[in-house]
Amino acid sequence: MKIGLDIDGVILDFERTMRCYAEVYDLLILRKNGVQKDTEFDYLKRYDWTPEERKNFINDYLMYATLNKTALMPLVKEMLEFFEAEGYDYCFITARGLIKEETKLAVIEVFKRYGIPIDKIYFAVRDKVSKCRKLGIDLMIEDNPYTCRELVNNKIKTLYYRDKDNLVLDNSDYLKEVSNIGDILRYIVNLNGYNNSVDIYKKILKKWFYV
Repeated sequence: MKIGLDIDGVILDFERTMRCYAEVYDLLILRKNGVQKDTEFDYLKRYDWTPEERKNFINDYLMYATLNKTALMPLVKEMLEFFEAEGYDYCFITARGLIKEETKLAVIEVFKRYGIPIDKIYFAVRDKVSKCRKLGIDLMIEDNPYTCRELVNNKIKTLYYRDKDNLVLDNSDYLKEVSNIGDILRYIVNLNGYNNSVDIYKKILKKWFYV
Protein backbone atom coordinates (compact mmCIF):
# COMPACT_ATOMS: atom_id res chain seq x y z
CA MET A 1 0.00 0.00 0.00
CA LYS A 2 1.34 3.44 -0.92
CA ILE A 3 0.06 6.41 1.08
CA GLY A 4 0.27 10.08 0.12
CA LEU A 5 0.16 12.71 2.86
CA ASP A 6 -0.41 16.41 2.62
CA ILE A 7 1.88 18.35 4.96
CA ASP A 8 -0.01 21.40 6.21
CA GLY A 9 -3.04 20.32 8.22
CA VAL A 10 -2.06 16.63 8.19
CA ILE A 11 1.56 16.46 9.37
CA LEU A 12 2.03 20.02 10.61
CA ASP A 13 -0.68 21.90 12.50
CA PHE A 14 -0.08 24.81 10.13
CA GLU A 15 -3.52 25.59 8.73
CA ARG A 16 -5.04 26.03 12.17
CA THR A 17 -2.04 28.10 13.28
CA MET A 18 -2.34 30.40 10.28
CA ARG A 19 -6.08 30.78 10.74
CA CYS A 20 -5.35 31.99 14.27
CA TYR A 21 -2.73 34.41 12.97
CA ALA A 22 -5.10 35.66 10.28
CA GLU A 23 -7.87 36.20 12.82
CA VAL A 24 -5.62 38.25 15.09
CA TYR A 25 -4.02 40.13 12.17
CA ASP A 26 -7.46 41.08 10.87
CA LEU A 27 -8.76 42.10 14.29
CA LEU A 28 -5.75 43.80 15.92
CA ILE A 29 -3.46 44.96 13.10
CA LEU A 30 -5.97 45.84 10.39
CA ARG A 31 -8.79 46.53 12.90
CA LYS A 32 -11.32 45.35 10.36
CA ASN A 33 -13.09 42.45 12.05
CA GLY A 34 -13.78 41.52 8.46
CA VAL A 35 -14.57 37.80 8.33
CA GLN A 36 -16.64 37.18 5.19
CA LYS A 37 -16.66 33.40 4.79
CA ASP A 38 -16.61 31.34 7.99
CA THR A 39 -16.19 28.02 6.17
CA GLU A 40 -13.58 29.15 3.63
CA PHE A 41 -10.59 26.78 3.74
CA ASP A 42 -8.04 29.32 2.47
CA TYR A 43 -7.33 31.66 5.37
CA LEU A 44 -6.33 34.38 2.87
CA LYS A 45 -9.83 34.35 1.39
CA ARG A 46 -11.81 34.46 4.62
CA TYR A 47 -11.46 38.22 4.98
CA ASP A 48 -12.09 41.38 2.96
CA TRP A 49 -8.37 42.11 2.67
CA THR A 50 -6.81 44.13 -0.10
CA PRO A 51 -4.05 42.52 -2.22
CA GLU A 52 -1.52 44.62 -0.30
CA GLU A 53 -2.84 43.44 3.05
CA ARG A 54 -2.63 39.82 1.92
CA LYS A 55 0.92 40.34 0.68
CA ASN A 56 1.96 41.92 3.99
CA PHE A 57 0.42 39.05 5.95
CA ILE A 58 2.30 36.46 3.89
CA ASN A 59 5.60 38.32 4.17
CA ASP A 60 5.26 38.97 7.90
CA TYR A 61 3.87 35.68 9.18
CA LEU A 62 4.15 32.74 6.76
CA MET A 63 7.80 31.88 7.34
CA TYR A 64 7.77 32.97 10.97
CA ALA A 65 4.79 30.80 11.86
CA THR A 66 6.22 27.77 10.06
CA LEU A 67 9.57 27.93 11.83
CA ASN A 68 8.50 29.13 15.27
CA LYS A 69 4.86 28.39 15.96
CA THR A 70 3.87 25.25 14.04
CA ALA A 71 3.81 21.93 15.88
CA LEU A 72 3.27 18.40 14.64
CA MET A 73 -0.27 17.12 14.61
CA PRO A 74 -0.71 14.73 17.59
CA LEU A 75 0.82 11.25 17.10
CA VAL A 76 2.23 11.99 13.62
CA LYS A 77 5.56 10.32 14.34
CA GLU A 78 3.79 7.25 15.73
CA MET A 79 1.65 7.08 12.58
CA LEU A 80 4.71 7.19 10.32
CA GLU A 81 6.43 4.50 12.37
CA PHE A 82 3.26 2.40 12.16
CA PHE A 83 3.37 2.73 8.36
CA GLU A 84 6.98 1.55 8.35
CA ALA A 85 6.27 -1.35 10.71
CA GLU A 86 3.34 -2.46 8.54
CA GLY A 87 5.44 -2.26 5.37
CA TYR A 88 3.50 0.65 3.83
CA ASP A 89 5.30 3.08 1.58
CA TYR A 90 4.47 6.75 2.09
CA CYS A 91 5.42 10.17 0.77
CA PHE A 92 4.47 13.80 1.30
CA ILE A 93 2.65 15.66 -1.49
CA THR A 94 2.28 19.36 -0.85
CA ALA A 95 1.55 22.67 -2.55
CA ARG A 96 4.24 24.24 -0.37
CA GLY A 97 6.49 26.42 -2.51
CA LEU A 98 3.79 27.68 -4.88
CA ILE A 99 3.28 30.92 -2.94
CA LYS A 100 6.79 31.43 -1.54
CA GLU A 101 9.76 29.33 -2.63
CA GLU A 102 11.52 29.66 0.72
CA THR A 103 8.67 27.93 2.58
CA LYS A 104 10.07 24.65 1.23
CA LEU A 105 13.27 25.25 3.19
CA ALA A 106 11.22 26.05 6.28
CA VAL A 107 9.39 22.70 6.05
CA ILE A 108 12.68 20.86 5.59
CA GLU A 109 14.06 22.55 8.69
CA VAL A 110 10.98 21.67 10.75
CA PHE A 111 11.01 18.06 9.51
CA LYS A 112 14.67 17.72 10.47
CA ARG A 113 13.90 19.16 13.89
CA TYR A 114 11.29 16.43 14.47
CA GLY A 115 13.21 13.61 12.80
CA ILE A 116 10.82 13.16 9.86
CA PRO A 117 12.29 11.96 6.53
CA ILE A 118 12.90 14.77 4.04
CA ASP A 119 13.68 12.57 1.03
CA LYS A 120 10.02 11.71 0.47
CA ILE A 121 8.68 15.23 -0.08
CA TYR A 122 7.15 16.43 -3.37
CA PHE A 123 6.94 20.23 -3.21
CA ALA A 124 4.96 22.80 -5.20
CA VAL A 125 2.42 20.27 -6.48
CA ARG A 126 -0.38 22.13 -8.21
CA ASP A 127 -2.20 19.04 -9.53
CA LYS A 128 -2.35 16.37 -6.83
CA VAL A 129 -4.52 14.08 -8.94
CA SER A 130 -1.81 13.76 -11.58
CA LYS A 131 0.92 13.40 -8.97
CA CYS A 132 -0.99 10.66 -7.12
CA ARG A 133 -1.51 8.77 -10.36
CA LYS A 134 2.13 9.13 -11.35
CA LEU A 135 3.32 7.90 -7.95
CA GLY A 136 0.77 5.08 -7.75
CA ILE A 137 -0.84 6.38 -4.56
CA ASP A 138 -3.47 4.02 -3.13
CA LEU A 139 -4.67 6.37 -0.40
CA MET A 140 -4.27 10.15 -0.10
CA ILE A 141 -4.67 11.97 3.22
CA GLU A 142 -5.63 15.58 2.58
CA ASP A 143 -7.17 18.50 4.48
CA ASN A 144 -8.20 20.74 1.57
CA PRO A 145 -11.87 20.01 0.74
CA TYR A 146 -11.53 21.22 -2.85
CA THR A 147 -8.52 18.97 -3.46
CA CYS A 148 -10.43 16.10 -1.82
CA ARG A 149 -13.27 16.58 -4.30
CA GLU A 150 -10.86 16.47 -7.22
CA LEU A 151 -9.23 13.30 -5.91
CA VAL A 152 -12.57 11.59 -5.32
CA ASN A 153 -13.91 12.64 -8.73
CA ASN A 154 -10.90 10.87 -10.21
CA LYS A 155 -11.51 7.74 -8.12
CA ILE A 156 -8.51 8.16 -5.82
CA LYS A 157 -9.31 6.96 -2.29
CA THR A 158 -9.03 9.90 0.07
CA LEU A 159 -9.14 10.53 3.80
CA TYR A 160 -10.41 14.05 4.40
CA TYR A 161 -8.65 15.37 7.51
CA ARG A 162 -11.26 17.98 8.33
CA ASP A 163 -10.86 20.81 10.79
CA LYS A 164 -14.11 21.97 12.37
CA ASP A 165 -14.19 25.23 10.36
CA ASN A 166 -13.90 23.49 6.98
CA LEU A 167 -16.59 22.35 4.58
CA VAL A 168 -18.42 19.11 5.30
CA LEU A 169 -18.17 16.57 2.46
CA ASP A 170 -20.30 13.45 2.11
CA ASN A 171 -18.56 10.15 2.80
CA SER A 172 -18.51 7.72 -0.12
CA ASP A 173 -16.65 4.69 -1.42
CA TYR A 174 -13.73 7.02 -2.19
CA LEU A 175 -13.98 9.56 0.64
CA LYS A 176 -13.87 9.17 4.40
CA GLU A 177 -13.78 12.07 6.85
CA VAL A 178 -11.26 11.78 9.69
CA SER A 179 -10.42 14.16 12.51
CA ASN A 180 -7.30 12.68 14.11
CA ILE A 181 -4.53 10.12 13.65
CA GLY A 182 -6.57 7.44 15.42
CA ASP A 183 -9.27 7.76 12.76
CA ILE A 184 -6.63 7.33 10.05
CA LEU A 185 -5.13 4.20 11.62
CA ARG A 186 -8.59 2.74 12.26
CA TYR A 187 -9.48 3.15 8.58
CA ILE A 188 -6.25 1.48 7.45
CA VAL A 189 -6.49 -1.39 9.94
CA ASN A 190 -10.12 -2.01 8.96
CA LEU A 191 -8.97 -2.10 5.35
CA ASN A 192 -5.86 -4.26 5.68
CA GLY A 193 -5.92 -5.86 9.13
CA TYR A 194 -3.01 -6.09 11.57
CA ASN A 195 0.47 -7.01 10.31
CA ASN A 196 2.30 -6.98 13.64
CA SER A 197 1.99 -8.08 17.25
CA VAL A 198 0.56 -6.02 20.08
CA ASP A 199 4.07 -5.71 21.53
CA ILE A 200 5.27 -3.95 18.38
CA TYR A 201 2.42 -1.45 18.60
CA LYS A 202 3.13 -0.87 22.30
CA LYS A 203 6.73 0.02 21.45
CA ILE A 204 5.56 2.47 18.80
CA LEU A 205 3.23 4.24 21.23
CA LYS A 206 5.75 4.43 24.07
CA LYS A 207 8.95 5.13 22.17
CA TRP A 208 8.46 8.86 21.66
CA PHE A 209 7.78 9.52 25.33
CA TYR A 210 11.47 8.97 26.08
CA VAL A 211 13.30 10.70 23.22
